[in-house]
Order: sequence, then C-alpha cells, then structure tokens
Amino acid sequence: MAQEIDEYLMEQFRKGLEEGENSGSKIRLRSHFQVIKGLLDKIPSNSGKREKLYYLNNVLTECQMLSWSDKLTECSIRRKLKDLTEELKGLANKTNRAQPNGGANELANNAQPNGGASSSNGRQVTRWSSRVVDASKVHGFDNEVISLEKLLLRQGSDDLFKTIGIIGKAGIGKTTLCQVIFNKQEVQNYFLPRIWVCMSIKPDEDQGTRVPIVKRMLEYLGVDEEIIEKVHNQHNLKGLLHALHLELVGKRYLIVFDDARDTDTFYEELNSSLTRDGNWDSLAYGLPKGCGGAVIVTSRKEELAKNMVGEENLRSLLPSTDPESFWLIFKDAVEQGTDEKERKQFNPSNAQDLKKQILQKCDGLPLAAKMLGEIMRKELQNEANGNVNQQAHAS
Repeated sequence: MAQEIDEYLMEQFRKGLEEGENSGSKIRLRSHFQVIKGLLDKIPSNSGKREKLYYLNNVLTECQMLSWSDKLTECSIRRKLKDLTEELKGLANKTNRAQPNGGANELANNAQPNGGASSSNGRQVTRWSSRVVDASKVHGFDNEVISLEKLLLRQGSDDLFKTIGIIGKAGIGKTTLCQVIFNKQEVQNYFLPRIWVCMSIKPDEDQGTRVPIVKRMLEYLGVDEEIIEKVHNQHNLKGLLHALHLELVGKRYLIVFDDARDTDTFYEELNSSLTRDGNWDSLAYGLPKGCGGAVIVTSRKEELAKNMVGEENLRSLLPSTDPESFWLIFKDAVEQGTDEKERKQFNPSNAQDLKKQILQKCDGLPLAAKMLGEIMRKELQNEANGNVNQQAHAS
C-alpha cells in the first residue's frame, strides 16, 4: 500500500505540472518544480520521499493560486524549494554511487527519521503543511468552522488578543480546519497580516527551534533575509524577537502555529506581555497585545497546547461518526483529477455498504477516508487500463 501511495502522489505532481502547461497559464517557479521532478524520478520510494511529495503537491497548488502581486509568499516558497532541491541532489548522488544491490538500502539509511526532510541550513522538517486548501473538498467541519470564525471575529474589550488551541489525534483534521478558517474571506478582510507557521521542525543541536521559527516569521512578514541575518548576528534571539514585535505592533494579525510539538518553555504562555525587566526570552514578547491580534495553535499534545494558550482556550476535535461526510471525502479522493464524464461513472451499486465499511475502517479520522479513496482511485485506474489493453489485444 505504501508504494501505491508514493506512485499516486508522484503522478499527481506530474499531472499538476502538465495541466498548468497545457492550460496555457504560467506556473510560478515552474523551473524549480521541473528540476525537483527530475531528481525525484532518480530516487526510490521511501517514507521521506512521500513526505516531500505531500509538500510539493500542496505548494504546487499554492503557486497556481498565487496572484502576481504576492511576491512575499513566492520568495518564501522559492527558498524552500531551493533547500529541497539541494537535499534531493545529495540523495540522488548517493543513489548513483551505491552498489547495484545496495542503492535503495543506502538511501533508506540516509533518509531522515520519521520521514523528515533536511534543508541546507540544518533545519529538519518532519511534516510539511501549507495554508492552501480546497474548501469545497472539506466535509464534516461546518459547525467547527462557524464556531471558530465567530470566536475570531468577535469584538469586545476582552478581545484585544486571542489565543485558541485546537487539539486532537493525528489525521483528525486540525490542520484542515485551520486552513479553511485561514482562507475565509471574512477572516482575510479582518486580519492583516496573516502568517502560517508549520511547527514540525526537529531541534537543531546548537540552537533548537527558537531561532528558525522566529526567522521564518520575519521572512513571511517581508523582512529581507540579509537584514534578518544581520539582526541575528548582532543581537541574537533577543534582536529577532524585538524585530518581530516591531513588524506586528499596531496590527491586527493572525498567526497559525500548526502541529506544535516542541515542549520548550519559550513557546509557553503566548498571552503574556513584555515584562519591565526587558528579558526577551519568550515568543510571547514578539507578539504585541492590544490591537486585536490572534494566535491559533494546533497540536496532538493537550498539555503542550494548554501551556501555550491556556486551558480555557482549548478546543478538542473528536473522531467523527458521520458516514455521509466520510463518504464525501472518500468519493472526492476517488474522483480527484478526473473529468466530468468519469466523475459521474463512480456511483457504485453497493454505495451504502461501502459507506459503512469506510466508517468502520477510518476510526473517525477524515485523513484515513482520503487515503482509502486515493487507493481506490488507483485500483480503478489499473482496472480500466487492463480492460483497454485486453480490448487492444482482442482487436
């Protein structure tokens, strides 16, 4: 099954590039994606490659949706793609140097643990997430979206700064829920700037996650990379936090910290304001209070999220038991990338039985329904290709 998922993700990446070229619309950073595609073709399947493909499919969609004026996001994506390209070149070279019987094993041994990706500047990412989502393909979160949106947009004397923590097991939809909220037009109109920060970074042996996270936040805010490095070299983390505070002060910002995992006290009590002693030793001090800013944290760890936003601000996502939403997620995944004619053909006579089976197999996790749909789609494609080949031989 793992190899089928890898093949499916790679095919989606190829098709995304081809569809952009055939439609006549220019894909942003297309040359970077083409280089990466060539490198991926040289690398055997493993968990690390799969994580990279998840990220690439997300970011390719994001590039297709970017307006030409959104230069800041484009620059941020370009830097990530350059890092990923350098890593893939290294893996491809190791594969070429390996013995015929040892190539796959050597690559597997050099892959990052937990399917992580290592960038050229020493950061290790165990899971990529993007701010992009197709809201029409999101099912089962209507009540949660309405509730969270109302909470974010509520105005009052006690709403000068909001923190919200969304907790739940892996695959339950924490990131998806935040993606929908992040891209709601009402939220876009209310908050400026909006920053999406994927927190799945493994600590560097020398500096941990503190400096990389704050640097990335400054990059997203449009601060030049050379200026960021200069501030860091001259004033260390304190200078970076001070710069972040200056970039956000007086603004009604929204920041999503997705998939928080680090138990470092630096990330705790985000509601805190800068103390009189001026010790810039907390991320909270880089987040100005009093102008309606908001922070959303997602995490699998309840205690960690509680320490960041406070127990009273936690919202739990529980496993779903709605067969219709799981069926729609499954069906969307099966039909993904097909034209209208093919889409109408997927209406199995045993749909009711399938709904029950999907609900039982997914254990309340929407991501599981999506993966089952992707596997089903691949099986249907293989079956259709087999029928075409049989007809060709018969004629």
